[in-house]
Amino acid sequence: MVFELRGTRFFEDDFPIYLNREVEAFHLREHIHDFVELCLVEEGQGHHFIDKKSYPVQKGDVFLLPVGTVHVFRPVSARTSHPLVVCNCIFKLEALQELLNNFPADSRLYEMITRTCAGEGYWYQFRDNRNRLNHLFNEAYLEYYNRGSNYRVLIRSLVLQIFIVLDRLASENDIGSYTESATMVAERMQDALELLHSNYKEHLTLEMLAEKAFMSVRQFQIMFKQATGKTFNRYIQHVRILKSCELLVHTDWSVRQIAEEVGYSDMKFFHALFRKITSESPLRYRQTYKKNTNCKHK
Repeated sequence: MVFELRGTRFFEDDFPIYLNREVEAFHLREHIHDFVELCLVEEGQGHHFIDKKSYPVQKGDVFLLPVGTVHVFRPVSARTSHPLVVCNCIFKLEALQELLNNFPADSRLYEMITRTCAGEGYWYQFRDNRNRLNHLFNEAYLEYYNRGSNYRVLIRSLVLQIFIVLDRLASENDIGSYTESATMVAERMQDALELLHSNYKEHLTLEMLAEKAFMSVRQFQIMFKQATGKTFNRYIQHVRILKSCELLVHTDWSVRQIAEEVGYSDMKFFHALFRKITSESPLRYRQTYKKNTNCKHK
């Protein structure tokens, strides 16, 4: 089972960047997260499993992973004499979006950051053959944990320098660009739809379901429309009205009770929406289909 990591576990309220260093091990679980992650392999060799696929890694490999990427690092050996050490710098989207202002719109890195922020499912692999990033990552890591005077300012400066080096790497090398599989996206969308159907009467928002699916709101809107053929608001309206159809046919509840049961307190809105979807009023629908178990709708 994929383990969920939330940014609230790491970020301080007023600082959208977090750094750590991890000695990877076989017991660490495959995980998914709601933040952007930049990973540098500082030492050792192993494999990076992303979306169930294995990519060999070694010192100098760098990965830029968007929100919702399922991944885990594994060392080449369980022996402590061959550690796989990874330094991670994670960001809220707002921090990554701020970085865009420092790069020309026609640069390769600008395109990468834009796609990463947009939640299009792209992730990137860089190769730092000359070990230019190790010092910058290490300095940022030490600043984060030592917390000297103006450490946050210095961390932002170091992160900018890291991305400048990535921009140069993108210009010098063939950068690996990948997208997560349609299967993984479909599974997360199905989970979101199941949540919606189980809690349709609650005040669900697009933002809430996008967060549950580990997608940006934009990506979730696109994938939701592809999966259902409807916008989020249109779909949840249909789910609620179809449920009210069932209740009209199979119960003796009043129309007001049914409207409130499916999540509507505004009776004028409920009547108008019901007529729009079924072409009939609730009472007329009950009279017509009381003996019919099928719910008629457009």
